[in-house]
Amino acid sequence: MQSAGARLTGAAVVLAIYYWTLLASPAIALPDAAEARLQQDLQASVSLFNANRFAEALAPTERLVARWPDQARHHERLALIFQKLERPAEEARAWEAVMAASPTPVDACPMVAQAYQRANRADQELLALERCAALPPVNPDFEVLLGQALLRADRKTDARRAFERGLELDPAYPDLHLLLGVRQFDDGQLSQARESFERFLALAPDRRGEVVEWLVRTEPKR
Repeated sequence: MQSAGARLTGAAVVLAIYYWTLLASPAIALPDAAEARLQQDLQASVSLFNANRFAEALAPTERLVARWPDQARHHERLALIFQKLERPAEEARAWEAVMAASPTPVDACPMVAQAYQRANRADQELLALERCAALPPVNPDFEVLLGQALLRADRKTDARRAFERGLELDPAYPDLHLLLGVRQFDDGQLSQARESFERFLALAPDRRGEVVEWLVRTEPKR
């Protein structure tokens, strides 16, 4: 039979082992601490963003996208933060992450292309718009933007094709008739250009000032 002293000594050893384990094993508390930090980041990212405190919202949002790289909503908030901070190259990368993570990549359009444009990356802007135009659901707006980017790249024939594709999607889109008419005029197709300008005016009579010069230039000679 153990003496009282032996039992006390044994109890002291057990307590020492318990407390050593508690203090020397941070892995026991780490999951709860990490979860608490993530919850703080979630709250801070949203609340600071909503309060227009974009510089402060940046760090917690970056930690969220590092923790959940497959969640498009965090990448989207990060892209908007970079947009507000006027950091277009990083904004474009964040929109690219949205396209990669989202089940509907078109959600990043046309913002990804606009970010590349502000970053003076015309090559990447054009590639982004080509991707956007190819994504479902088809949208004639993307053909307008793509065609204008192609014009800036001096690819006039490709720009005309983009405007023609846009009109196939929406024959009642006034701007596409105007843009196509200008291309037809440059190609020497004056009668076709006039038809496009007249169609634009029929669809948007309150915008006559935008087309009146073109109507004069394409008026049939008597």
